[in-house]
Amino acid sequence: MPQPMTPRLRAALALGAVALAAACSNAGSDLGFGPVTAGVVNVGVYLDRDGSRTFTTLDTVFAKARVALFVAGSVDTFRTAATDSKGIALFQDVPAGQYRVAVEPRSLGDSIQVLAYDSSQVTVTAKSGGSGTTVRVGWPEVTVRQARALPAGKRVFIRGIVLAGVQSFRDTTSHMADSSGQIRLTRVALRNGGLGNNPGDSVSVLGVASTRAGQPILDQALIITFATRPAPVPLPVTTAVAALAAGGTLDAGLVQITGAAIGSATTVAPDIRLVVDDGSGPLTVILDGNLGFPSGPFTVGRLLTAKGVLVPDGTGKWIFKPRSLGDVTLN
Repeated sequence: MPQPMTPRLRAALALGAVALAAACSNAGSDLGFGPVTAGVVNVGVYLDRDGSRTFTTLDTVFAKARVALFVAGSVDTFRTAATDSKGIALFQDVPAGQYRVAVEPRSLGDSIQVLAYDSSQVTVTAKSGGSGTTVRVGWPEVTVRQARALPAGKRVFIRGIVLAGVQSFRDTTSHMADSSGQIRLTRVALRNGGLGNNPGDSVSVLGVASTRAGQPILDQALIITFATRPAPVPLPVTTAVAALAAGGTLDAGLVQITGAAIGSATTVAPDIRLVVDDGSGPLTVILDGNLGFPSGPFTVGRLLTAKGVLVPDGTGKWIFKPRSLGDVTLN
């Protein structure tokens, strides 16, 4: 199970956990016993909590993982050991030779899996006295398209760019996309302690597959921001296409409508609800109360051009939601 990571443990894992082995190098050789033929293999296992694919201070060591040691070229287990509270599996008195390291998947639980080995091969020699490696474990990493197809309850990581930040909407939702598609994130929290994540930011998201209003989402989404990038460009669509999210293919997507006439404007505190039409068909627009839109300018007959994301309403249609005051222009 995960345990807090101390600076000393971080250093040990980063070095491949070879310090202990090095301490045994050539022990007793000056006493006339000849070269050492047995050594130590040290395997460090850590949980990649932030999905960064690198070792960071947000990660924790993983205790009670079962590690197997195989002689190179053999499928028979040479020896097994469990990681201790420091995330280290220690193999002592290992004869000189080449070995393969493998973490037993069942020892990690149902959700967590091995993501990467620094090296799955270790070598024990008389000169070095031992060897070591580090193993990264974590939740599966999938594309947005794969995440949208997962059964409810599956916890996964996805990576991509932000389409709409959590600060835009009062219901703690966010939207993100990768090259395979887009998805809405619900009950969002920010790991890096920031006030919000901005459109274009490169992020990793840990979440639980679920559905809301008939569409796939990632719930309990924990966002980690890695880089700030230019804002994504919305897809131009008609109001009719937006209202049906192009048959659902644009669910959670970022789009732009142009020159849509306001047919009605109603304050549903704290939001403003509009119905607009560019001549292709009506579309409901929600100006989120979190953004502070004034109701006065939104009068019947004015033309609206706006960027925003598409959110299902549960009836087979979608609502258009601008992300900021700057997303909306009135003519």
